[in-house]
Amino acid sequence: MGGVALLSIGFLFGQKQCGSFGYQNQLTQADPSILVYQKTIENFLLAHTFSSAKGQQVKIITIPVIVHILYHFPGENISDDVVRSQVSALNRDFRKQNADTTKIPSVFKSLAADCGIEFRLATVDPEGRSTPGTIHKYTPITIWTMDDKIKSSLEMGDDPWDPKNYLNIWVGSLESLIGYSSIPGDPANKDGIVISNSAFGITNSGIYDQGRTAVHEIGHWLGLRHLWGDADCGDDGIADTPMQQTFTNGCPTGVRISCDNGPNGDMYMDYMDFTNDDCLVMFTEGQKERMLSLFDPGGPRYSFLSSNGLGLPTTEETPLPNDDPKWLHVKIYPNPAHINLTVNMEFDPRWVGKELVVLNVSGQVVIKKIITSKTLEVDISRLKPGVYFLTAEKAGDRIREKFVKF
Repeated sequence: MGGVALLSIGFLFGQKQCGSFGYQNQLTQADPSILVYQKTIENFLLAHTFSSAKGQQVKIITIPVIVHILYHFPGENISDDVVRSQVSALNRDFRKQNADTTKIPSVFKSLAADCGIEFRLATVDPEGRSTPGTIHKYTPITIWTMDDKIKSSLEMGDDPWDPKNYLNIWVGSLESLIGYSSIPGDPANKDGIVISNSAFGITNSGIYDQGRTAVHEIGHWLGLRHLWGDADCGDDGIADTPMQQTFTNGCPTGVRISCDNGPNGDMYMDYMDFTNDDCLVMFTEGQKERMLSLFDPGGPRYSFLSSNGLGLPTTEETPLPNDDPKWLHVKIYPNPAHINLTVNMEFDPRWVGKELVVLNVSGQVVIKKIITSKTLEVDISRLKPGVYFLTAEKAGDRIREKFVKF
């Protein structure tokens, strides 16, 4: 209960709004059986350590990434250059190649880890076709929430690629937060991270402009918790991260003591805190050990070691591009019309299956028709000349267009 209250306080007064804790509460309340699988994975992590944790040299783990870019307005269609900058940021931070490790306090320097995990945009899609590792898709949705509709083509988002072989990253306009993530044990069709387009990539244009929101969320995807365990002086399950009372905002300096964690204080420069991007600079050896344990045989991320997402295409077929609709509203033509009226709803195919109604000026229904395609022909030849209204309704939206029959 305390964790939920704390998250709410964070949303009201915090700046960095990671929704992962609330997202997990939402998932498990809807389906409590998820907790059973999550507990199984937690027991696996407690019982396993990857070979690197035993001081042995290990091969770098490389994870294929597919980035689903959902945009409504043209400015939200972020470029592949920005995507590549985000992948560069992931490799910079997970491999401890960030120049700002100089900001790590001396008492924590020996704990900073090269996690041995790298990320590359996928070169092959699940059907064996060549891919740039990005999908750019127009959507009629202007704002996304944590309801996961962004992960479903039926909801005008985009379906995930096989989560056993690809890290799915969805980018769109988010409401009230800058990111959230699934954790190991969540349903396969939910697996991946969601990032606000305002906090994606290295853009040098704000306090979350160095790609570290994605670093933080992928930390969750790899089994890490927030440092404070989402409770007052909670436990993140990592031995070498000091207990701390709650999240950290801004870009602090010096020692901040909480939960009797002196003399060294909070590790607010760790990627799993809420500090501004400029002041997040490290993962610990303990966090590295937990993440790498997921790739042990039998672990929930073990399949990535044999993923073909970075291989060569096996087919010459090229995926069809997702073209923007020609307009972003219902269009009816010709108007005036005599025999047939065309209704074009290509901007939002969710109208298919809904009922379309034509009313006369007295409000009487003169035609009813089920919308069977994004472009629909309506026979108005039997109508008397005059003014009519074409209407349809679905959740959250309504069509009301006037036309003239001559």
